[in-house]
Amino acid sequence: MSQLLSTLIASRFYKVNAGFFLFSFLILFAILPGPDTIRLHHGLMLAAVSSSTNILVAATISSLYNLKCISFAQRELTLPENEFLYNLQGLSNSRQYRLLAITHISLYAPILIYSLIAVFVGFQSQHIAGSILMLLIQLIMIIAGTYTSFHRINTTWKKPAFVLPSISIFRNRGFFTYLLHYSLNEKKGPFISIKIFSMLALQLLVALNADKVSRENICFLILLSISAHALLPTYYVRFLETEMSFLRNLPIPLPKRLSQFTLTYAAILLPELIFLLYNEISIISLSVILSIYMLAVVRLSLYTTIQYIPKLDLNKYTGIIFIMFFITIILLASFSLFLFITLEFIIAIILFAIYYYRYEPLLLKEE
Repeated sequence: MSQLLSTLIASRFYKVNAGFFLFSFLILFAILPGPDTIRLHHGLMLAAVSSSTNILVAATISSLYNLKCISFAQRELTLPENEFLYNLQGLSNSRQYRLLAITHISLYAPILIYSLIAVFVGFQSQHIAGSILMLLIQLIMIIAGTYTSFHRINTTWKKPAFVLPSISIFRNRGFFTYLLHYSLNEKKGPFISIKIFSMLALQLLVALNADKVSRENICFLILLSISAHALLPTYYVRFLETEMSFLRNLPIPLPKRLSQFTLTYAAILLPELIFLLYNEISIISLSVILSIYMLAVVRLSLYTTIQYIPKLDLNKYTGIIFIMFFITIILLASFSLFLFITLEFIIAIILFAIYYYRYEPLLLKEE
């Protein structure tokens, strides 16, 4: 049963959030040289257990990540294909707690491991009280995550403990606003997380270019910001091909169907465009900023058309994103953005034309 929970919840958590963890790893461990990175994290760990203010900051970060883990586990437990997990009610409470604790720890592991190392550093530096408090905070996080899953499984007649507030916008929905409505009403949690992630990447771009303009940094962080949105195409295709499957029976031209995705991406990427225009216009020319924006829109459109390729599961899709990410970084120094935009747009149109009417919605269950 532990292996089953690990496969259904933990493994999927890391697959879905692969971009988030890649970004975090690169920011935390890959920007500075090795010795500087070690000194940086030693200082951060020491600061985290040395004062009440820093402990509060560490607790806040831990709580936010823990909430992300809890929300994901709760969402997975509500999926129809995972309803059989409610049979865990037949086990004793102690065994349920043990299984669910192992599962939650596997989700919470990145913060937990970092915190335990910080506790070790704190004990070495004689910050005993702060280290013990940090341990207690981590224990509370694990207990909270475990109990929430236990509560969900054993009290299915109650309302969920954590529900994001409902946002009612785009009341008069049209064909081109379906996906925007879906993003802000049904997927507001992931959508907001993605936008925060993207803005952090762009904020880092501004910080790194403050003293010296680096083309490599610009390319890397812009592509990272685009990749952060790669989860949205999976949501959109699943939504249109399941909840909105009736659209397939309507006489809608194929270009208009593709435009529904493209215009949606153009709208949701406007914050990034405004951010670059406001902060980087003195460093990056207007034409380059607009080209970056167009590349982001076209690449997300390409990610969408890739979803229609038969037998494409989440593992293959994630692999394609990583391959495109690194190939673009390598080739962007030699080729213009306009070439990437043109080629990717042509490929997106071809893939959509070939595979749209061959698509089988039932394949979404593999995801």
